[in-house]
Amino acid sequence: MRWESGFMARERHFPIPVHRWDAAVPYEEAARRQEESAAEGREALILCEHAPTITLGTSAGPGDLAFSSLYYERMGVTVLKSPRGGKATYHGPGQLVGYPILNLRQRGMTVHGYMRFLESLMIRLCAEYGVQARRIDGKAGCWIGEKKIGFIGVRVRRGFCFHGFSLNITPQREAFRLIVPCGMPDLHVTSLQEELHDSAPDLRQAADRMEELFFELLAGVDSIRKTA
Repeated sequence: MRWESGFMARERHFPIPVHRWDAAVPYEEAARRQEESAAEGREALILCEHAPTITLGTSAGPGDLAFSSLYYERMGVTVLKSPRGGKATYHGPGQLVGYPILNLRQRGMTVHGYMRFLESLMIRLCAEYGVQARRIDGKAGCWIGEKKIGFIGVRVRRGFCFHGFSLNITPQREAFRLIVPCGMPDLHVTSLQEELHDSAPDLRQAADRMEELFFELLAGVDSIRKTA
């Protein structure tokens, strides 16, 4: 597995390295990278996809799992506890996962404002491909109608945020039946491929554009802070 990292030309005003893998990566590896960056006070952006994994946030309990641990083991799905907020979610191939590690305190962002920033990223990416997504008051994430396409779970430690968002690029409905997603048993999920059919981007294309949007939106946040 090749690890890709480095500074991109568009980052000259943002000394933030972008880290990407060229294959599905174990959740634990990405989590370790995040912990290291946050502990060392280094901002970064990780974009990746994971091998099939269920993560249980700080609000999750046994009732958020639909099956036994033996069933998940037989299915080849890893189940892990995560220090992020929220309940149970699923990560797997065909899902774009983003982990921005940012100094919220230095950038003048509240946790609430940061979560809206992540929602805006996913809404903007959907709009790039002609899909009208939205946020719903009181329900974190990115929605198309009443179906959820993007998920958020963050943690903040000493002013640094990590963990982040996931956006379904290919269909994930069967995988999400392995859990009670976000504590919502009747939740319906969708993906860009289901909404767009043949015109949907592949995951690498979506990651390329997400990277660009991240720096565009972050520039806007910094501009507002400097003029405030």
